[in-house]
Amino acid sequence: MCEMNYYLTSTNDDTDRTAEMRALLEQYGVCRLGVGSFVVNGLDMPDRSSLMGEGSATTLLLPPSQGEAYAVKIGSFCTVKDLCLQGDPEQQSRPTQVGERHGLLFQGTATLKDWSNQPRNSMVSGCFITGFSGGGITCRDTGYFTCSSLVVTNCHILYCGAGINISHFSEFHKFTNVLSELNCYGCINNGGNNVFTNCGFNDNTTGFLMDNSQGQSPNNSHGSMVGCTINHSDNNNGIGIISLGTKAGYMFTGCHVFFSKIVVEDSNGLVFDTMNYGRKVEIDIKGGGTVIFSNSVFRPAPDAIRVVDNDNVHFVNCYTRDTGEPVGI
Repeated sequence: MCEMNYYLTSTNDDTDRTAEMRALLEQYGVCRLGVGSFVVNGLDMPDRSSLMGEGSATTLLLPPSQGEAYAVKIGSFCTVKDLCLQGDPEQQSRPTQVGERHGLLFQGTATLKDWSNQPRNSMVSGCFITGFSGGGITCRDTGYFTCSSLVVTNCHILYCGAGINISHFSEFHKFTNVLSELNCYGCINNGGNNVFTNCGFNDNTTGFLMDNSQGQSPNNSHGSMVGCTINHSDNNNGIGIISLGTKAGYMFTGCHVFFSKIVVEDSNGLVFDTMNYGRKVEIDIKGGGTVIFSNSVFRPAPDAIRVVDNDNVHFVNCYTRDTGEPVGI
């Protein structure tokens, strides 16, 4: 049997192991972490490397004393899997704002005028991420390229400023089977072409935000959310989905929205199709263009539907579940 020279054991103390991990990644392209805790501060993964652990038995800790930082920065063609990443062990409630301490960071240097030299396709799976003031997973300035995507599966993120945090110049990221709960924002999705499938954005202060209100990107939105849940926002009194200045459309299909409001301002091309709406749902639309609610059921009818300065809001084949009464304006 070959020796696993890329294997790192835990000392379960406050020793910073960042340099050791980086050395193994550079030498072998792989660093496998054993059971226990590992203190880390800004681990930059080399391109084409893999960082893995033993699931929830392996913890990467970014000490709160490090201030603004990230635990792991993902390079091109990298894999991160089967780890617990922890930013603040004492954080056991939803943060009130988004800060600059990130769990997994996938970052480039894209701007509105320069999209070159961006990180390439990487993958994250099987991670538990908690206690970061910024994004549990942050995709920042990765550009508009189809080959600069982060694919994330089977992860659980909680007690972060934003479970998922995507900047205006980050596109083509894919999230499947991700639970983002008990965060300030379940997801900030300010880029375009980002897709969320079978994800849960529940019990966050705000479930899902798209904000292009200042025209930060001409290419925002135009992605989709399929089969997701957006429930119990801000103790049943908050916003589940909010779209500000979304100009290029977005598709919500087969999702569940319970105990959460929907707010749309100055947005165009939003479609909410085959949706299941529960109690305490309010819909507020102000300005913008076409917004469609179609083929959906409500139980009961929305507490309120308010439309201001928009004559292109449509309810098509929407009914209450119990009585079959039409829902619309």
